[in-house]
Amino acid sequence: MRNKRLFFIILLTLFLSHVRAQEWMTAGPYLQELTTDGVTVVFEHGIPSVSWIEVREKGSSEVTEYYQTVNGRVKAYSQILSSKNSAVPVQNFAVRAEGLKPATTYEYRVKAHKVLSGNSNGVSASTSFSGVYTGTWYQFTTQDPHQSEHHIFITSDMHNRPDTLEALLKYLDYSTCDRIIYNGDMINYMQHGSQEPYSGFINTSVNLFAKNKPFEYIRGNHETRGNMSRHIMEYFPHKSGNLYNAYRWGDLEIIMLDCGEDKIDTAEEYFGLASFFSYREEMARWFQQLIQTDDFRTAKYRIIICHFTMLLNDDKPTDKFGGEPQLISLLTPLLKQCDIDMLISGHYHPATYTYMDKNYNNKGNQFEEYNIGNHSAMRIDIADGNINLKIVSSLGTVLLDKQVKDAKSGRKLVYITTKLEE
Repeated sequence: MRNKRLFFIILLTLFLSHVRAQEWMTAGPYLQELTTDGVTVVFEHGIPSVSWIEVREKGSSEVTEYYQTVNGRVKAYSQILSSKNSAVPVQNFAVRAEGLKPATTYEYRVKAHKVLSGNSNGVSASTSFSGVYTGTWYQFTTQDPHQSEHHIFITSDMHNRPDTLEALLKYLDYSTCDRIIYNGDMINYMQHGSQEPYSGFINTSVNLFAKNKPFEYIRGNHETRGNMSRHIMEYFPHKSGNLYNAYRWGDLEIIMLDCGEDKIDTAEEYFGLASFFSYREEMARWFQQLIQTDDFRTAKYRIIICHFTMLLNDDKPTDKFGGEPQLISLLTPLLKQCDIDMLISGHYHPATYTYMDKNYNNKGNQFEEYNIGNHSAMRIDIADGNINLKIVSSLGTVLLDKQVKDAKSGRKLVYITTKLEE
């Protein structure tokens, strides 16, 4: 009888611990911006808290604490939106761990103290058992600066279809990819309660891989919309402070461009609050400087990821949808000055396969562009000087499977979309 009672006590304790953990960790954790010397851990807590992470090298007991600081102060509880929008606090933490060793495996966990009330320092925090959270240990491996093989998954335009995303990830064997890239419009808009990035695609990523392996996120035009859109950097933080970035992954230079909205700034939907045209001009100036850097010049491979295409369609009206033509006009002259292997775009939800050998009357560039997403995803495998490309549909059909033996010779001016089954 005593053993049975003890068994039920243990079960109840485990159940209550699980429920308590769910109350604390309402989303995440997931990894962002993994580099040779650091990584950012992002998570959402449902209890007002002061939160941090602990990191230790695998096999070591020495733990280092990292906090998110804002203007010289440790970040404490703050709701992303007003408490009137939800009975549960919506608070995100993005904690950066730095000073790590390259190509090294580390373990991390989330810790937190419940915020009780305000004081002269802003908050007071609980240290009682019920007011303290200690998460599970997870692991990650920092980037190898000498990496010469790359296995990359890319898709876009899921538009709040996490089941489709999960299927595409599995079709392309995401577990053997070292980089996952989402190229915009993963949700219809960033709206609290209905189109949140967590339910739209982050939770799926966390369940599959993102606790241990990061994903890269590029904003599409749909993520500029909704009452959470101005908080996008709280979900996808970058050390640069920009949504457009470039990274050197071993011998690969990856450039992630931010397209902004596709409409003109004066469109009535923006109520006079849009300034994407000057924003894209700013990004073009940044790109002009980027292509002069050593990281860009010395890279063996160079791939650009952008939600918008870099090919101007003469049939597309520009009176209202002027954002994409402006980006093309700004970047095309610069792209002709540098040596790009390929560009991956989205936005158009292609349902046909098209080969355009003249590339819109030579307005484009001498590299292949792959327009994918919504119905499809791509896997890029780079090794031994070869680039292998594989595209699958949302039904698992292989749409393209080819090897580019020398990415910098014999290239054609092409625009490729993916074929959708009948």
